[in-house]
Amino acid sequence: MSYKEQQIADYITARSQRIYFYAKEADPMMAKVFAEEIEKSEWLAKKQEIKTSLPYPEQCSGSEMEKYCKDNNLL
Repeated sequence: MSYKEQQIADYITARSQRIYFYAKEADPMMAKVFAEEIEKSEWLAKKQEIKTSLPYPEQCSGSEMEKYCKDNNLL
């Protein structure tokens, strides 16, 4: 499948922002889940919040776009 340059740029931006916020906000919560300091549902809610706030471009499957970007040396 072929993608428009703007779709690719939007995907790469959302992907990099998700990685940043997962590391900053969700990953520390995961450690608290393992330490039984918070419920797993809190961590999963945070992950979903990040995912929802940083959507991938419409009509683009994340896994397909990921493969396309890797195959074309864009990531």
